[in-house]
Amino acid sequence: HPYIYKITFATANESSALVIRSFSEKGTLKDLIYKAKPKDPFLKKYCNPKKIQGLELQQIKTYGRQILEVLKFLHEKGFPYGHLHSANVMLDGDTCKLLDLENSLLGLPSFYRSYFSQFRKIN
Repeated sequence: HPYIYKITFATANESSALVIRSFSEKGTLKDLIYKAKPKDPFLKKYCNPKKIQGLELQQIKTYGRQILEVLKFLHEKGFPYGHLHSANVMLDGDTCKLLDLENSLLGLPSFYRSYFSQFRKIN
């Protein structure tokens, strides 16, 4: 799918898994929002609230549509994706691509599991 970031190499055994992707100079959607460079340390990139900037309306429309299209594609294929957040959206020019689709295959809990588990029943 054009909105899924390609994997360069992947391997797994009984106790672990390894996934390698190409490095992107532009970084993730989170890097764009925080005006951060992808190679900077985590605390330097994301712990200064003064650097946070919003996206322009056209960016929101473009990225939002692309994310919804790939989520619809995954849903139609019966593939769960519970790890959607700005750090799992890689930017490639004016295109955004989802990362970490393998998490559900590896049995990792959803990013939002803690929010869901507080409810006894969700309609």
